[in-house]
Amino acid sequence: MKERLLGRTGLTVKTLGFGGIPIQRVSEEDAIHVVRRCYELGINYFDTARNYTVSEERIGRALEDVREEVYLTTKSSRRSREGVLEELEVSLTNLRTSWIDVYQLHNVSSREAWEQVKASHGALDALYEARDMGKIRHIGVTSHDPSLLTEIVAEDIFETVMIPFNYLTSLPADELLPVCHEVKVGTVIMKPFGGGALSNATLALKFLLGDEHVDVVIPGMLSVAEVEENIAVASGIYTLTDAELDLIEKNREALGDQFCRACDYCQPCPQEIPISRLLRWETVEKRMGWSPRFETRFREGVAKASTCIDCGECESRCPYHLPIRELLAIKTATLKEQYFR
Repeated sequence: MKERLLGRTGLTVKTLGFGGIPIQRVSEEDAIHVVRRCYELGINYFDTARNYTVSEERIGRALEDVREEVYLTTKSSRRSREGVLEELEVSLTNLRTSWIDVYQLHNVSSREAWEQVKASHGALDALYEARDMGKIRHIGVTSHDPSLLTEIVAEDIFETVMIPFNYLTSLPADELLPVCHEVKVGTVIMKPFGGGALSNATLALKFLLGDEHVDVVIPGMLSVAEVEENIAVASGIYTLTDAELDLIEKNREALGDQFCRACDYCQPCPQEIPISRLLRWETVEKRMGWSPRFETRFREGVAKASTCIDCGECESRCPYHLPIRELLAIKTATLKEQYFR
């Protein structure tokens, strides 16, 4: 795989990294096997977060004996100094290490969140303190709002940024990514497959890897087969053919921008409606196939959806401003028509 410098951190990273969300959903043995296979095939940038339940622990177990050869990155969504320092200690223990290579403030996607983290005794103070102690080496920030992130980058605080970017969510390419490249802020790309909406890994990865403003792309990978497929793409030629560009345009027209990226920032729902599961049921069916287990889960989800109180809390938290209530009605109606008549 090709290598790029991660902004001004000085870290040389492979263009393909590892996103730690999906390994929560498989057994510990399978998760460790997937992470280890990534390492064996050359991936050296591993991303996780405190919010990802058992992900940190599994990555820590898989990579403990090769710690010096990889970069471990994690995140805290706490907004206070005390909260971040508390979570950092948990992350260090889980990852079986004495330092984090890149420690990030998680989902700073509103001005309110940004003001909280940079206030006196806020999360940013914790990053400076932990860096001075040698517990973290570089500091970063993640967001779902490229406009806000462009303003944050201008304050010259962070060494890396993480943002969703794919050929359906392409706004970061307009301003944020070129600015980061100019001021040497490392760019880490999440949601390269649109939360599962993009099924053609070759198209999705080549679109991103061929962008000179992208340093590392971190798809979530659930199996060794997915790891090997993605690494094959990342090890090849990134230039898109005319036929591939045509497919991208057709996908854009078919999917539009009204699709769920599975970030789950809409949660918690006061009625416990599994919003992203229902909005993405067709994607799940396509990827995993239908099964009795899925039928039970989706039947329960449809029943929960019928209890919606129309409060709109989910829509106020969605970083993509989706009309969630409207989409839920459409998706559950289609699901019931197809499977639960």
